[in-house]
Amino acid sequence: MRRAFPAAVAIAAVLAALVIVANTALTGIQLGELKLGPVLGPAADPNFVPGGAPLGQIGSDPDDPSDPWSAAAPPGGVIVQTPGPTAGPNATGSIRIPIPKNVPTGPRRVAIQAGHWKSDEAPDELRRLIPQTGAAWEGVTEVEINLDIAQRVSVILNSKGVAVDVLPVTIPVGYVADAFVALHADSDGVGENSGFKMAHGARRGPYEDALLNDIKDSYGAATGLDYDPIHITNSMRGYFAFNWSRFQHAVAAHTPAVILEMGYVSSDDDRALMLDRADLVANSIADGIMKFLNDTPRSQIFGHDLVVPAFPSRPSKPSSSP
Repeated sequence: MRRAFPAAVAIAAVLAALVIVANTALTGIQLGELKLGPVLGPAADPNFVPGGAPLGQIGSDPDDPSDPWSAAAPPGGVIVQTPGPTAGPNATGSIRIPIPKNVPTGPRRVAIQAGHWKSDEAPDELRRLIPQTGAAWEGVTEVEINLDIAQRVSVILNSKGVAVDVLPVTIPVGYVADAFVALHADSDGVGENSGFKMAHGARRGPYEDALLNDIKDSYGAATGLDYDPIHITNSMRGYFAFNWSRFQHAVAAHTPAVILEMGYVSSDDDRALMLDRADLVANSIADGIMKFLNDTPRSQIFGHDLVVPAFPSRPSKPSSSP
């Protein structure tokens, strides 16, 4: 009996150590200020697809639905969850996107993209954007408006303690921030349309409606411009910076992201607003972003994995055997 007791204690200690090791490997463990792990995490899942690898699913380009493309996993990878045995015949399953490993720490971080800025430096996967230099009207170019307003917004947000990245066309791979806003200005080619418009992508986090509405309300109230929902295009909804399943140079799916077309360069009134009252325009954008940040803590944005609908499966190639 005396010998059996120490042996039982030793076995219990070994089992406890194995539990701690397994937990650390799968989920991590907090030891005071130090967190160990996770070591395995999502990559241990047999359905894990690493970043850049094909998902075996078909995406659709909003500019050309007849030209489908192969959807790929974003940086950090995803877990493809197939429909269960009780699912309906048209079920496509879902994609689980893990919380990014590089969630910002410290001050809130926001990206303001100046549309078309440095398009000539776009990477190969975005080469179609290289010749797209933006709208122009009566000697005024869209890119100069976009960059000017982006820099003004950056200064305002910095003064409120927010870290800001003013980004060109090329987005850092899997970019992560508390919010991302792409600034553009449109043209109808004839000088008739006026107003601003906004959009966000699909298969992303749940906070993009809030970011869009906060900026929309602030911008409309401050500038007096009408909202122009009629001319929101598929290209806006499928904007490349949102499209993590097609481009690696895109914002992470967890990052709330919107595009704002601030007005029409081709409209005399809109153009004058963006040029002559640029501080008002920038302040209205910054106010909307600050409301979103104040209402939406970082722990909420990055608190959970995302589960989004899968794309349609890519048809298997016909067998070459007779």
